[in-house]
Order: sequence, then structure tokens, then C-alpha cells
Amino acid sequence: MRTALAIALVCAGVCGCDGLTSEPARSTPRPRPSARPEPRTVPLRHAERADGLVVMVGSKPRDTDGNGFPDTIDVTAMLIEGARSEPVLVPGTFEFELEPLGEEKSRPWRVWTIGVQAAAAAAGPMIFDLPGYGFSLDLRTNGGDRIQPTAANVLARFRPASGAPVVQCAPEQRIVYLGGS
Repeated sequence: MRTALAIALVCAGVCGCDGLTSEPARSTPRPRPSARPEPRTVPLRHAERADGLVVMVGSKPRDTDGNGFPDTIDVTAMLIEGARSEPVLVPGTFEFELEPLGEEKSRPWRVWTIGVQAAAAAAGPMIFDLPGYGFSLDLRTNGGDRIQPTAANVLARFRPASGAPVVQCAPEQRIVYLGGS
């Protein structure tokens, strides 16, 4: 009987059992694949020319001075190059124009020109970390913000510093509503 007990204790020690519990040995669970893909960084590619211009306008102009009149329009611009339609950064000048939807104002109504140095300072990763430019168009710099309620479309064009052809954004509607409340 002692021999049988000694054999049982030796076997229990070799098998990893302490003889007091009957829990099976646990294995490390396998990690599950993530439902979210790993983030990927897009390189900020530079070029001498662009073939397209995409412009996105903030949904609502901001009133940065608290006077009750919106005065700042946030704009994101992305230059596109080549058949693969890759976003690129290109030295050059941006021009933005507000085109009023009503007939009561002359055209162009408001124009902003962003020079080469200011555009370079606004360049970097934008939406989804893609290369682009972020601008704040201030109504107070060219006519003021105290205007009657007005709807306007934001138009844009880009003039590459290299002398390559000017690129204009598609004539789609990018409407902003301006004026006091």
C-alpha cells in the first residue's frame, strides 16, 4: 500500500498535479484577429504639378470674435497628381472666391490669395492623414463680417510655382451661410 501511494505521489509530481485539485492545465488563449486594421501612414509626397484640386469646406463658418457674425470659413484643399490620383504637396498659390448664390452681389464677391510661403505653412497631413492644406478664410480681412444673411459657394484654383497649368476645383456646390442671426 505504501508503495502504491509513493508511486501515485511521484506520478502526480511528474504530471504537474498536486493531488489536491483536479483542474486541467490551462493553455494560453490565442489572440483573436483585430476587427480594426492597423493604421497606415500615407507619405507626404511632393510634386511639381497637380492634375486636380479637391476642396472641402467646414459645415458652418465660425464666429471667432463673438460679435454674432460668422467671420471664418475653414477650408481643406487637396491636390491630386497623375492617373493614380495620389494626393501631393506642390509649391504654389491658392485662390479662393466666394460666389454669392443671389443676384444682389457683384462677382467675384470676396477673394483670398494664399501665397507660396503661407500655403507651405498650411501643408501637412489632413483628413485620414492624407497630404493637403488647411486654411481659415477670414471675412474681416476683405470687407468685414457684418453682412446680411447670405448663401455663397466657395470656389478655388491653384497656381503651381513651377509654371505648370492652373488647376481649378470642380464646380460642385460648397455652400456656406454667412451673416448675422
